[in-house]
Amino acid sequence: MESTYDVFGAGDLPMFWPSFLAWGKKTAKTRREVGGSQAAEIGKRRILVVDDHDDTLRSMKLLLTRLGYEVLAAENMTDALHIAEEEPFDILLSDIGLPDGSGLELLKRIREMRDVPALALSGFGMDEDIERSRDAGFSDHLTKPVSIDRLQAAIAQLEEQSG
Repeated sequence: MESTYDVFGAGDLPMFWPSFLAWGKKTAKTRREVGGSQAAEIGKRRILVVDDHDDTLRSMKLLLTRLGYEVLAAENMTDALHIAEEEPFDILLSDIGLPDGSGLELLKRIREMRDVPALALSGFGMDEDIERSRDAGFSDHLTKPVSIDRLQAAIAQLEEQSG
């Protein structure tokens, strides 16, 4: 069974219209043959973004692509786990509240496959929410809406720590 998911920043030519970007779909086979090698050749960091809110996912994809990252995107835990099994990535940026599980559980399951730095992204930013994210293994907890500067600083810190 061949799965299909969005891939951004791997040679796609986006089409712009008011505030939004349209990306094409690539199959997993095409993605591995084309995008993976391109990303490795030019040294782009790959970020897996997981969020069930379409506007947030689109905004993160657009922003991170413009910042020079290659973005793999998933709307739920199931899709994110499938991507994690099939594709290499350098950073996980995940919403905590997902329709088929939590970002906390997602990180636990991904860490069973590989050690990857992770940032939590959530609409909840109380001290107990942040503590729960950090206890689960997230390096930082970003509260929506997150500023570009805050996001860049959090990613830069992860990159610095992971080399």
